[in-house]
Amino acid sequence: MMERGYALRPESYLQGTSREWLVANGLGGYASATAVGANTRAYHGLLVAALSPPTERMLLLSSLDEEINGISLANHQYPGAIHPQGFRHLREFCLDPFPRFLYAAGTAVVEKTVFMVHKENTVIISYKICHGEGQMRILPLVHCRSFHAASELPEIRQEPRRAGTCLESSCRLILLSDRARFVPQEATYYNFEYEQERRRGLAWRENLFCPGYFELDLAKETTFNIAASTWRSAMPNTAEMLQRETSRLCHLHAPVPGLAQAADSFVVQRDEKESIIAGYHWFDDWGRDAMISLPGLLLATGRFDHARAVLRSFAAAMKDGVLPNDLGARSYNTVDASLWFIQATFSYYDYSQDLDLVKKLWTSLQEVVKRYSCPGEDFGMGEDGLISSGPALTWMDARVNGRPVTPRAGKACEINALWYSGLRKMEALASILEEPWSSDLAGKVKESYQRFWNSETGCLFDVLDPEDASVRPNQIIAASIPDLLPMIKRKSILDVVTRDLRTPFGLRTLSWRDPRYVGRYEGGPRQRDGAYHQGTVWPWLMGPYVDALLSVNDGSEESKKLAGEVLRPLLELDAGGVGTIPEVFDGDMPQRPGGCISQAWSVAEVIRARSRIGL
Repeated sequence: MMERGYALRPESYLQGTSREWLVANGLGGYASATAVGANTRAYHGLLVAALSPPTERMLLLSSLDEEINGISLANHQYPGAIHPQGFRHLREFCLDPFPRFLYAAGTAVVEKTVFMVHKENTVIISYKICHGEGQMRILPLVHCRSFHAASELPEIRQEPRRAGTCLESSCRLILLSDRARFVPQEATYYNFEYEQERRRGLAWRENLFCPGYFELDLAKETTFNIAASTWRSAMPNTAEMLQRETSRLCHLHAPVPGLAQAADSFVVQRDEKESIIAGYHWFDDWGRDAMISLPGLLLATGRFDHARAVLRSFAAAMKDGVLPNDLGARSYNTVDASLWFIQATFSYYDYSQDLDLVKKLWTSLQEVVKRYSCPGEDFGMGEDGLISSGPALTWMDARVNGRPVTPRAGKACEINALWYSGLRKMEALASILEEPWSSDLAGKVKESYQRFWNSETGCLFDVLDPEDASVRPNQIIAASIPDLLPMIKRKSILDVVTRDLRTPFGLRTLSWRDPRYVGRYEGGPRQRDGAYHQGTVWPWLMGPYVDALLSVNDGSEESKKLAGEVLRPLLELDAGGVGTIPEVFDGDMPQRPGGCISQAWSVAEVIRARSRIGL
């Protein structure tokens, strides 16, 4: 992880395309590409607009192809060729805090900066040319499709305007410039290839539409801007907006300064409320991910107003004590989201001491306990106080051909650890609110939980009834709870997880000793889903791992230093997404990043864990 001010001087096209950047707009929309400006994903583009925030995201402006005196700064992959090869003229890519590209084109030095207007589907690309003579031409390449997949080019109608052009298809895209003149000249460019989608076994070729070009005569020093927007009909004051957004980002706080901007990108508007998006490029806002992410993204960073708004958003969507797995789709197929809701609410109070919100959420919190305390269709409590759940209702929910890869049906170890912890936290909040509460159920859960101990492996069964002795990272959550298990067992769990599961970038989802272990997260959807929770490494699990490490060592200074070393590889990460942490890594060396380039709970749990050790 690099601090703000990240800089890269790509030595090759491959090195440049191995680093990706993303700028979000607080609506779920974004601008994103690689460090050389090439698009290697169907998700890449200079304007991906969220038409119904944070969803209905549409790829509108794919790229701007710059030419200066016959020298092209663009890069595209076509069948058998990279053309043009603008990366050869790229001298530096920076992120400080916005992506900035510095080119040498003949005698001219071109500086290009990309930023978005917060809470708008508007991107601005600013140019500064020094020692320039002659002419600069910029060709916009556009589409109008779901950002999820390369697809056929739709009919796009054009209405040129004084400062640019308006493009109409299933939605509107307006292209504007403050100084460059627009010349209509419609053309279709064929056979663009997205290499990352090819590797992922998805649609990876498409055509793009060029409505014309912007043109500008260069003096020695020239500055101008191009804006792409779904609604602005006039060029905004770009200097003012750049200053405003720079100031907003620079005032963000995080225990890990290099992650402050990434943390901010996940906070999005939904209707008139706020939510947390699970990851970029492709995830929506999910209950489980949002509740796990909230302490790191919004509490450790001091953004209590946003945390309050997110908690209320999800509480309002609760149904019979169950938080939605997918907030937009209102799907409720999750056993752990509501348990994480209790954890997040308690953390909110712990950080803010805001009792008013706890009072407002108390009924929702009680509904969770009521729902979990009785049998239910998908999950419910048995006579022993433990929670049983159906297949694929925990966070390990990947399916191949509709069948769960890691079913975990029964009594899952982390679900019941969260259940016990939630009951104890409810007891504490009830005492603060002076509400009646009994500790009897928590005591019963604790007594029954001792059955999870597997003396043969020296750690916990992953699932009981039926017994599943797979060595997985879920048990690390139980090891972090001080009074759930004897200290000797908690230390043994930590030892086994460290030996079999810990890597520099997170915890494996299955022991490398297990014959079902899959060490590579790669290939098409079926192959990747088959590896997702069968060995693939997840960075977010470093948060519970640090909790357990500190807990079994009573928070000693030595354990804090060790926790700092455990987190260091993620904090110093320079791979994949710039200035953020990805969704997953390979289980085997070399541990390549995979999945989403920027994942909310990966970023959040590293921030939260780092804030705990205070080094």
